[in-house]
Amino acid sequence: MNSSETSTPERGLEPTAEMSFGERLTGVYFEPAKTFHSVDRKPTWLGMYILVAILTVGVTYALTMRMDYRTYMTKAMQMNPLTRNLSEEQLEQILAREPGAFQRYSGIFFAPIGVLVGYLILATVFLVVFILMGASIGFRKSMAATVWGMGPPGIIVAILGIVFVMVKDPQTLDINVVNNVVSNLGPLVSSKDQPFVHSLLSSIDLFSIWTIYLLSVGFAAVSDRKLTPGKAATGIVVLWLLWVVGKAGFAGWLG
Repeated sequence: MNSSETSTPERGLEPTAEMSFGERLTGVYFEPAKTFHSVDRKPTWLGMYILVAILTVGVTYALTMRMDYRTYMTKAMQMNPLTRNLSEEQLEQILAREPGAFQRYSGIFFAPIGVLVGYLILATVFLVVFILMGASIGFRKSMAATVWGMGPPGIIVAILGIVFVMVKDPQTLDINVVNNVVSNLGPLVSSKDQPFVHSLLSSIDLFSIWTIYLLSVGFAAVSDRKLTPGKAATGIVVLWLLWVVGKAGFAGWLG
């Protein structure tokens, strides 16, 4: 056989069979580099998105069932910049209205849509940033790296969120499910007394660090060797810092 017809892997690399969804799901926790090379070869993301969406619906449903509507709406309006400064009389008028079924359960319906829209926006932002950094990435690979980079931490947060929602006093629950999983430094200061500092500290989060790591490995893998994990991390961390500072500034302005 002619040597040119023989498929020989590059030195240091061994040929690997295509990973199934189950193998990717396990591998992204224990062998992320190997898993993202599989994502590079076949950039599918629908299975991971569906799993995250189902868990997001589950945690939203659990919160809706555990927290009465009045408490939920009170906390929601306190978080909303447009309603947080309403008078007690105005708040009472809103809370006195009997909610319809759709209003009561709309969060469950829109949860998977919100997850998908979030992934699409972030994949677009990452795509633009890494193209500017010289990477060769199409939107499909950017979307796959985004979903597989953010999905694994999101799954753990959702599972822990469901557990905490079910065991904690409903009156102490936060409608932002992530805040019910204490994985950041936010609780060190009061969000009412020091909203800017609280927002900054709440961004120093174990799951955020994990997500940054997975995204860095993922985009390095799908960049046609234009990015190293360290270079990819630089772009992701810059975007994360902009988000953190902007969010903290907004919280301080509202406070």
